[in-house]
Amino acid sequence: MGSGPLLGRFDRPTADSRTRIALLADLHLSTSATGTWRVSHRTAERLERAVESINGADLDAVVFVGDLVQSGAREEYEALDRLLADIEPPLLAVPGNHDLFAGESEPKLSLGEFERRYTPGSLPFHERIGGVDLVGLSSNASTPGSLTDSYSGRLSESTLDWLADRLSDIEDPLVAVHHNLPGSRSFLFEAAEAFPVDAASPVFENADTLVSVLRDAPGDPLVCTGHVHFPSVTRTRGVREFTLPALGPYPASYTVLEIDPSGTTARLVPVADHGRRLEALESGLENARVLLAAAQLAGLPLTDGCRGDGP
Repeated sequence: MGSGPLLGRFDRPTADSRTRIALLADLHLSTSATGTWRVSHRTAERLERAVESINGADLDAVVFVGDLVQSGAREEYEALDRLLADIEPPLLAVPGNHDLFAGESEPKLSLGEFERRYTPGSLPFHERIGGVDLVGLSSNASTPGSLTDSYSGRLSESTLDWLADRLSDIEDPLVAVHHNLPGSRSFLFEAAEAFPVDAASPVFENADTLVSVLRDAPGDPLVCTGHVHFPSVTRTRGVREFTLPALGPYPASYTVLEIDPSGTTARLVPVADHGRRLEALESGLENARVLLAAAQLAGLPLTDGCRGDGP
């Protein structure tokens, strides 16, 4: 599979034929900002390095799990599309809380435009990738008629109804959604008690309802989230969640899943050299999410089967 650090192994999903998927999250691409704990001035460089790596990795697909850009501005998406122009595997994405945000004055990308550019045609979606079912959900609170002015997450009632119906026909899917389930949020706030720094993170308003839908599914979905920027594996009422590392801020990495008859293996793929990673770490020393990412990476693997239960 490759020599990247092992993030973890999951007993499910499985696939009859080997399937390799890159999961990217939280680039926060900016065309003008510098500094901050997101090291905004490095984000274009991060994506350039990721595309180079992805094109040499024999992948079946690339899935972006939200926060592709920093403010949802059209200028940022134009830069994003230029950087992605040469990517070879098929690309799919779900929006994060930064991707369709109405809180700034510059022209924004609409939800419909996001769907046309980065999905099979609409959100939510279900795609078969190799031997694996991928379900993509939008937890961004925007609607076709208006953009959100909040960073909080929410799934529409129509999305939840669609998901319940779709899960009845598929077994052990990957579910991509940006905002986090309660298990990983609890993990963040419990761990952050050790760090006298900022641990704020916008909420997922109806995450408990999503968990109920997933629990009722006949299979065992693996939910892949972003948002908090650190890798973790948790359970919420039995539902498994794999939270992805950030591509832009520390640890400046993406994840490759390899799914075969034995299960799923996840490996970390850094896109920054040692000096750039130290810069990102130093920039985030006042943010609990960066410190927690460093702590998590010091204790790999995160899981070897994920058979236990959690919050």
